[in-house]
Amino acid sequence: MRAATSLVALLCGASLALGGNFVQHMADNCTEISRSPSYWKIDYLVLKVYNWDNGGSTGTFGFRSYYSATNRTVECMAQDVDLAKLGNGSWSKCNTTGTEFRFNLTDISLTMKETWTCSGSPGMIFNANATGLIMLHGCLDNDTEKGVESDCNLMELEMAANVTLSAMM
Repeated sequence: MRAATSLVALLCGASLALGGNFVQHMADNCTEISRSPSYWKIDYLVLKVYNWDNGGSTGTFGFRSYYSATNRTVECMAQDVDLAKLGNGSWSKCNTTGTEFRFNLTDISLTMKETWTCSGSPGMIFNANATGLIMLHGCLDNDTEKGVESDCNLMELEMAANVTLSAMM
């Protein structure tokens, strides 16, 4: 019986000598990283306005986001929406639970927020948010010829996160 248990532990990449500490160590690492300074890296930005030439703001905004505290990359996209209203009201959801965004068309800014927990820290919920300005190139300004669709080139963005910790009741 002991040999079978050792074989299962070996196949799972764990050692019996660790006892239950392997999972706790991973959780401690998560909690430690969650409390450390963190950032979002935003790339593969897409901004298309379908009816800009006639004063409209219907379009698509999307991007890929990597968040250092959770070591997760997510995809975020809002399609066929009024981009002028995307920064107000409710948050737009990304393809992973706990990650949301707002895009402000007026100042071309992005606000991210993420919520997560660490398995070894029951009762602790981490929350982070950040806002950053996005640099545009030749788009949505008076010097650019407007067509039926304005497809913008956007620079990558890194934003330092503000992390807070709350306890579950």
